[in-house]
Amino acid sequence: MGNLDDAIAELKTINSRLAEISDSIQARERKSEESLNTIRKDLWNIKNIVADENIQNKIIQKGVERALGKAAIYVLVSAMMFYIIGKFLL
Repeated sequence: MGNLDDAIAELKTINSRLAEISDSIQARERKSEESLNTIRKDLWNIKNIVADENIQNKIIQKGVERALGKAAIYVLVSAMMFYIIGKFLL
């Protein structure tokens, strides 16, 4: 019976050690999952920032195109005015 009692005690020790290892692994998995969630949130925020910047860049580009168009019209009108003034008044 002594060997059986020793084997049972050793199995209980192994079982408790396996439980500790299992708890440790589960804790690491939770930490890993939390880290992954944080990374996912950060990537989502970065994606939104990039999308917002793209939208802003398109708005700025349209504004610059309009400003350049207006500037070209003003230059054309000014050139025509100078031509008319130079042709008829000078």
